[in-house]
This record gives sequence, C-alpha cells and structure tokens, in this order.
Amino acid sequence: MTASSEIIPGHPLVDDAALLAFAHLLHGGIRPRRRTLWFALLDGERRPLPMLVPVDLVPELPDPVGVGNLGRAWHEVLRGEPGASVVVLLERPGPGDPSFEDRAWHVALRSAAAEHGLAVAAFFLATADGVAALAPEEAPAPDGAPTADRTPTGTEPRIRPRWPRAVPTRRR
Repeated sequence: MTASSEIIPGHPLVDDAALLAFAHLLHGGIRPRRRTLWFALLDGERRPLPMLVPVDLVPELPDPVGVGNLGRAWHEVLRGEPGASVVVLLERPGPGDPSFEDRAWHVALRSAAAEHGLAVAAFFLATADGVAALAPEEAPAPDGAPTADRTPTGTEPRIRPRWPRAVPTRRR
C-alpha cells in the first residue's frame, strides 16, 4: 500500500490515508536494524504536536511496567487536549508480516492508552518491506474479549469464548 495523501504542517491528519502518509514520512524507507517505537501525539483536531518520540532498546515483548509508564507519559502530555490521540510506529528488522511480538505490542499499547482515556489513532508496523497498519480489531479488549462483542438475541445461549489475555505470553 502506498501513501497518496500529502502532509501539510499544521493541518489535521483527517483520514487513514493521511495517517499512512505520516507513517511513511516517519519511517523514511529505511531498513531497520533494531526494534524502535515511535510516538506522535495528535491534538483534538488530529494535528501532530511538535513532538516525535523515539524509544530505542525495545524488548521483543512488552514489559507491563514500561508500557504503563508510556501510558502515563501520554496522559501527562495530552491531559489538557480533549480528543487527543497517539500514533504508534513499531519499527523492526525482518519481514513485514506481523509477528506474535508485534501483536503483543499492539495490544499492550492500545490498552495503556485506553487506561488513560486516550485513543490510538493508528498503529503501524515498519520493516524493510515498508509500512503497514495493524487494525484495531487485531487488538482484543483488555478483558480479553473481542472489541465487537455480539449481543445475544435472547433465544440463543450466550456463550463467551475464551480469548487470549490482553498481552499474550510465549509458550515454550
């Protein structure tokens, strides 16, 4: 997928195409040699704030304490901005297919943002293969239920499947 939107400083990132173009701009077409998280903060009108935060030395799987600290930091910076959100870009070496670890980061960061009343406007994976968005549906709710739970009709029994925990753990 290629970005077709133009990024204009001070203008809002109004749709998915603009967010993808922004992620392409951040990634710059490089071949990552290590795992890095990039955060861009958007104001209530979805304009990028003049702050771009790279986090190096990112472990393969999210650390609950570190992820919690990120959520608190986002909250502190954005607390005076109603409707503010975060754009996350996970940059790593390897192929472009989302891995177990990528999905774990996706779930953990969406949960951390939600815990502080923030939204993740977009979560991108950047590799040598390019930039791709991970859909919100790929991240289950913090209680482990899918984000769109079907309401029973009353005639069928309500059976809730067992979903994986919010942050999956690797089995040996």
